[in-house]
Amino acid sequence: MPTPNTTQRTSPIESLAIAAAVGSAVVGFIVTLVVQHGQLAPLTSIAAVALVVIAATSAAAFIWAYVRHADGGVRWRMRHPLRRVLDVLGLTLTGVGVAVLLVASMFEVFRLAFIGLELNAFAAAALVAGLAAACAYALSLIAGQLTTTTLATLLALFLVAGVFTSMLTADDPKWWHRNFSALGMSATTSSYAFNVTIVVAGLVIVTLADYLTIDLLARRGPGGRNLRGIAVIRIILAIVGVALAGLGLVSVDVSVLVHNTFSISAMLGFAALIALAPILLKGLSPAFIAATIIFGALIVTGGVLFAIGSVNLTALELIAVLVIFTWLILFTRNASAGRSVDAVEQDSGEHPRVHTRSALAVGAVALAFVAGLVSGRLRVR
Repeated sequence: MPTPNTTQRTSPIESLAIAAAVGSAVVGFIVTLVVQHGQLAPLTSIAAVALVVIAATSAAAFIWAYVRHADGGVRWRMRHPLRRVLDVLGLTLTGVGVAVLLVASMFEVFRLAFIGLELNAFAAAALVAGLAAACAYALSLIAGQLTTTTLATLLALFLVAGVFTSMLTADDPKWWHRNFSALGMSATTSSYAFNVTIVVAGLVIVTLADYLTIDLLARRGPGGRNLRGIAVIRIILAIVGVALAGLGLVSVDVSVLVHNTFSISAMLGFAALIALAPILLKGLSPAFIAATIIFGALIVTGGVLFAIGSVNLTALELIAVLVIFTWLILFTRNASAGRSVDAVEQDSGEHPRVHTRSALAVGAVALAFVAGLVSGRLRVR
């Protein structure tokens, strides 16, 4: 049963989400009517309008909800204005990117299922309005109740969807003969999608480091002490985030040396994080420590297979990315699980927020794969 305080805190979030949904629906309906000019339109034309409307309205809804939620909190007040801007930018692009990819996938499925279908202006406007409302509502709720776990899950969802879309829209069908960095080469839509995905992921990881720090500070180690090594974990995550952003900003065809430096830094940072977290942060569950050992063994096994020529560099990178982000989601859940209510109130000035359930996390990752696979058919011909 929720307490009165919980109800008071969640009601404004729900009200804000509903208001954002209604506003987005109105905007979507009006814009589509104006664009259609009362004419019939195929699904491809409606999709183009819908994606622009959803990107704009969802971004506005996410920013509104996130700033309303964060404003006044200790984390928000202590951050430099530039850091606030970067947080909002990275998180908004992540949330909107996921929404746009999922809607694009849905329209592609509709196009394949209803070949030759055309909608009149009113029907098209109603469809766009409904999709805009759904996306704005969902992203408002996410932004208004953002936790470390939901942030890590959203990051993994965005990264998988963005990279898979880039893979399936690549102009070079044999890009995988080299490595993932080949996706970011040349001035094509596919390469831009890949590089922007990596840059945004880097920004979000820097934000994730701050969220994770709050959770770790709220935990109590043996004897009532705070867990040690939190600063080290935060620094490593920040280094990884900066390295990923640099990886996307400097593609391999611009500078091999700089690109490889960022790439190696990111990989070493993740390796250090997996190796040091169970050692520095006492009190983590034995099950998580066992999972960490297994994940580390998987990466080492992949490296051995690459060394003996059984797998190429692309396969090794794919194994590493899947293992790392799966571990990162588990890590954030374990870091949040042992928080003390009193400590959260004292350290962050906020009540602990409800975590996303495991089933939703698994479903989100599955949707990411579907979004990447289907939206890959949207290549401009």
